[in-house]
Amino acid sequence: MVYLADGSEGDVIKEIPTFSIKYKDVFSLKNLYVMMHELLAEEGWFGFEGIEEDTSTHSDMEKLYSENIYQKAIHQGGKEMWVWWRARKHHEGRYSSYFLNTLDLDWHCAYIQEKEIVHQGKKMKVQYGEIEMFFKAKIIGDLNNQWKKHWFLKHFKHIYEHRFMHAHLEKREKDLWRDVYRLQSKAKAYLTLRTWMPTPELFHPKLYGWEGQF
Repeated sequence: MVYLADGSEGDVIKEIPTFSIKYKDVFSLKNLYVMMHELLAEEGWFGFEGIEEDTSTHSDMEKLYSENIYQKAIHQGGKEMWVWWRARKHHEGRYSSYFLNTLDLDWHCAYIQEKEIVHQGKKMKVQYGEIEMFFKAKIIGDLNNQWKKHWFLKHFKHIYEHRFMHAHLEKREKDLWRDVYRLQSKAKAYLTLRTWMPTPELFHPKLYGWEGQF
């Protein structure tokens, strides 16, 4: 059993391997942050309290923001941040009261230092440091344990999930895998890291140094 970001419960039916990104160089954390928010909205991922038709509620994805500042000593110094995003998505846009796709996107930034560069004749404030992003996706079943708590349906829960819905879950797992891989690939493309699949053109252009690629 797992507890979702809105306090509801469910069982983990499928869990795909964690996708991750690690990058160390100069980048704009603000631009990356905004790009990922809008990318998730475009891909149909929303927070647990938001409504899909109202993207202004997309800010409810963020469940943790932690920031520490270290002085240079043995440690390299700079700012360290942890950010947790929790999102949900209905498979193929179809609402299901039984199954739900979820995504945990965890950010970890370390040794972050503020820098100022000149790009195209303009001064820009950017960050230098290390950033890691972890994409953890699951398929949750029996939301709020409605079947598990039902005196009759609880006897058919396993049969329903593993026999009647087996083909559907296989397709759903493959689609979820592709969805998360696409998110990772677009984030890599933004940071100019190597990807192993063609990355579609991003709607949001690079904001410094990488415009020629998008």
